[in-house]
Amino acid sequence: MLSINPSMKQLVQRQLEERGTRTAGQPVRPVTTVKSKALHDLQFRASVEGHVFISDERESAGGTDAGPAPLRYFLAGIMMCHQVWCVKSAALADVRLENLECEISGYLAQGDSSRKGGFERATFMVTIDSPNPSEEVKKIVARASEHCAAFVTFARAARIEVTVMHNGQKIDERTYG
Repeated sequence: MLSINPSMKQLVQRQLEERGTRTAGQPVRPVTTVKSKALHDLQFRASVEGHVFISDERESAGGTDAGPAPLRYFLAGIMMCHQVWCVKSAALADVRLENLECEISGYLAQGDSSRKGGFERATFMVTIDSPNPSEEVKKIVARASEHCAAFVTFARAARIEVTVMHNGQKIDERTYG
């Protein structure tokens, strides 16, 4: 069963209040800064806030498969950011989550698409087990889709087809972007 800190609601409320109180004269600060160093061939070591991770391409693409390729991290970042906001949204709405799992697949644009060189679309499955009603679960997923910066940014450039499963039943399908 998913464990969520009982003080999560207060933490999220404080975070949202802090974001809303920045005055116009304050300098803009980045959310974070990630650094990366080329190691060899297509392998890179990135670091952010004390965490280090390796990116590499699979062998058939010229790498050594020492870690996920950059686009895998990109899609995982969108998915996990959305999951963070599902948990935060559930905490704010007093929705109990017993399980939260997601799966994302990205499809690159082909041929003469106006999105050539980038993603055409992504399919995104959000699976939640919760004793709360389906309407409440739909609302927290929709709220996550509005608050997750990675999700919103991707949806500005390509489609994200979201399917929401609640206790094993499909309860919503939406397309963003």
